[in-house]
Amino acid sequence: MSLTVWLTVRQAREALRTGRPEVARKLLDPFVSHGHKRAVAAVPEVARGYRLRGEQALRRDDPNAAWDDLLAAESLAPTDPDAAALRATLTKLGLAECRAALLAGNPLHALHTLARLKQRTAFHPEFEGFESAAREWVLAIELADRGDFPAAAAALDRGKSRVRPDVAAAFERFAADLTRRYDRCRSAVDRLYQAAERHGWTDVLRAADEVAEVAPDHREVRNMKARAWAALQSGGGNGVPAPSSHAGEVVELAWSPTRTVDPAPFAPTMTYPIARPASVAAAPAPQSARPVSSPGVPVGLPKRFVLWIDGVGGYLVCLGQRVGFGQATANGPVDVPLFADVSRLHAELTRDAEGYVLESGREVAVNGRAATRAVLADGDRVTLGSTCQFVFRLPVAISPSARLELVSGHRLPLAVDGVLLMAENLILGPEAAAHVHMPDAAGNVVLYRTRDGLGIRCPGAFQVDGRPHKDRGGLPIPCCVTADSFSFTAEPVGPRV
Repeated sequence: MSLTVWLTVRQAREALRTGRPEVARKLLDPFVSHGHKRAVAAVPEVARGYRLRGEQALRRDDPNAAWDDLLAAESLAPTDPDAAALRATLTKLGLAECRAALLAGNPLHALHTLARLKQRTAFHPEFEGFESAAREWVLAIELADRGDFPAAAAALDRGKSRVRPDVAAAFERFAADLTRRYDRCRSAVDRLYQAAERHGWTDVLRAADEVAEVAPDHREVRNMKARAWAALQSGGGNGVPAPSSHAGEVVELAWSPTRTVDPAPFAPTMTYPIARPASVAAAPAPQSARPVSSPGVPVGLPKRFVLWIDGVGGYLVCLGQRVGFGQATANGPVDVPLFADVSRLHAELTRDAEGYVLESGREVAVNGRAATRAVLADGDRVTLGSTCQFVFRLPVAISPSARLELVSGHRLPLAVDGVLLMAENLILGPEAAAHVHMPDAAGNVVLYRTRDGLGIRCPGAFQVDGRPHKDRGGLPIPCCVTADSFSFTAEPVGPRV
């Protein structure tokens, strides 16, 4: 046995000499686990081999490889001072990357970098300030896209106060851009409502397009845009614009009875209401504005829609049997686009006879274990890439519809609270065992598939786009549903979220 150990140690040292510490470790591990002294004595050499290779990777500007080798070295020799020095260098490099991302106006990249550093148990006193500042910046971007510029400015101010002056200058540049966007948005919204009061629907669409350039997720303006298209389709207004320029737009039929517009940039306390014009009536969206359905989805339905439930939140509803996850890019190919460090098409989740099957050729883990294919069970935690995580839920025992809850802080382009994978039905109700918990609802509200599209069933009277129903009715997309104890709107989602 001693000869075997001697030969193995010699082979391990040869592997170290040629820059292959992982081979040396694999050779020595069986003897180290049995306590052979020669093998145990060679372990610090293996740790040194990892560290030296990590230093070489750093000189080649490959910090990820350097981190991998450093972590391997530390697992073998936790108290090595040379490894501690390499860790300090890599941590400072990561901090510099975060600072550069913020200076370049890319807070998401800063958050991804910080998440990777935390996974590697790196620490620096500035991490907390950078992370909170980056999160506030991301929140400001989201609020500004929704048209809430005062709240966006407040979030940006909070973030700016948590970083050094050199980085704070980047926040100030973005704040100046917000001010310009806010001025344009306020002016265009005023013109939009003035046009709506005189039934100038073509002017409404022009103003809505101008708002979309600076606040693409402004829900109230999208409401007005949907009504303008409906009015023009029925022959009202002052002319019909070319519909092709608006194809694929997300529209909504809910009406907010009042709006507030701030007369001075970022002065949220100075507002004035503009009441709903009595002549602007709710109308269904024109058929030409409705998206073409995808394979496996009934004609007339989009592949995805967003469910906005008043007082509860928003959910992205996917109707297809196969759902793709990936990087949020313009015209991306995925159903669930993510602002995360993932591939353009990272993974797919398919509903079939086995249940929900997750498949990917990329970096994916289920409950901490790497997987290329896995059948998901209720409560499974799925990690896409290195940091993006969601929890898979089957909240209703009698329904195969699922809910995905993002738990890692990553976001979709739309500010939704989760993703619903709709099989035959979705249950919205006051009980915890529902796909969406609506605490104020008088009873369960069920959205279900029909031969022609979707339907809704709930106890009592309700309205769909202002038309009365009792107990059940059709659910066109887009639509607005109101009842005494709940209300929600459904908006189709086109090629991009």
